[in-house]
Amino acid sequence: MAVVEQSKNNNHEVRYRVYPDIDSQVDYRNRTIDIEISLPGAKKEDIQLKFLPEWFYVNAKRDEIEYSGSYNLGTTVVPEKTTAKYSNGLLKVHAIIANPMDNAKTLSF
Repeated sequence: MAVVEQSKNNNHEVRYRVYPDIDSQVDYRNRTIDIEISLPGAKKEDIQLKFLPEWFYVNAKRDEIEYSGSYNLGTTVVPEKTTAKYSNGLLKVHAIIANPMDNAKTLSF
């Protein structure tokens, strides 16, 4: 982890913003992506995870540390089919790669 920002808030508390360690495995054959985000010491209720079709945002706070980052997935996923589990400082995300033909319209001629 690298310290990328140091700031003071109104309580004179020093907060360090760091990028969490992230590992991902893409399986194009089964159209899945499994992502592991390391957030040591963060509580489940202090984690915010937002998914869009092509990228995601994660934020978590622990004492004077704030884990924060936006990441490009490199492909398009279905956010509605994305699941996440958090245990022992590790956030595991499972996403389904979108099939481009799912929204295709069959034309009559």
